[in-house]
Amino acid sequence: MPTTTPATRRFRSNSAELEALTWGDPGDPVALLVHGFPDSAWTWELIGPALAADGWYVVAPFTRGYAPSSLAADDDYSIGSLVGDLTHIHAALGADARTVVVGHDWGGAIVSAATASHPELFARAVLIAIPPLATVKALFAPMALRRNAGRILRQAPRSWYMPILSLPWVSEAIGRKLVSTLWRLWAPGSALTRHRDLGLAALDGRARLRAAFSYYRAVWNPIYRRSRRHRAEQRAAFDAPRVPTLYLQGAADTCGLAATGADALDQLPPGSHRIVVPGAGHFAHLEAPDTITRHLIAYLGQGA
Repeated sequence: MPTTTPATRRFRSNSAELEALTWGDPGDPVALLVHGFPDSAWTWELIGPALAADGWYVVAPFTRGYAPSSLAADDDYSIGSLVGDLTHIHAALGADARTVVVGHDWGGAIVSAATASHPELFARAVLIAIPPLATVKALFAPMALRRNAGRILRQAPRSWYMPILSLPWVSEAIGRKLVSTLWRLWAPGSALTRHRDLGLAALDGRARLRAAFSYYRAVWNPIYRRSRRHRAEQRAAFDAPRVPTLYLQGAADTCGLAATGADALDQLPPGSHRIVVPGAGHFAHLEAPDTITRHLIAYLGQGA
């Protein structure tokens, strides 16, 4: 699949300066593409041009804390603030309700939360490698724990890094080595070396590592200081998405088991679909770009 050189745009949210890669004609309907951890907006360089050629204006921000975007001026890396950044970009672009939004990994969590709190902004959504957050909540619901115990126990060894990232100072001290380890585990082999290096560059230095790790801390730590500005988005983050959603999961994902998101459609509205992509891993959009692009174009076009 050919790639084209993206343009860049800068956006100002309430507490961060966000840089984005863009492809396509600004007059076309908007497609917002949100990267995950420990990645960067360059993860979309294979998908972005194809969506632009299909009639979308593609905007892929580096989320707050990831260079060349700024650190958060208010030190807030909660999911509410991340949703706020996305809605600010939507407004700055003058985007309308035809807008579609795609997220991978942590970007998928942001997309899930955004479509739960602001469904009026988006026509369709795609989650790659992570189920909707409501599915995660349902998995751990007290009344369902016995039924879900097997899946939780099988997933747990793949989620070992989350408690480590939640430890201040300790995680930052081993941060670069930890991130390199996760890339090696989630993208074995050398095929994604370029994107690994770009992801490492986006988290160069202790301050940026702390920012990315704080995404996790803001989810689990009840005393984490969150801005009151995005309280509504924060409260709705783990509610069910309210726009039709395509959930794509790599069958060979070494981070999240396909079985972990098996009940995703229970938390998604009519018009949603779940597809397990054979042979693809955690970075399915990079490992099988033609397949993922085909699914994206077919699904997103229905909401244009």
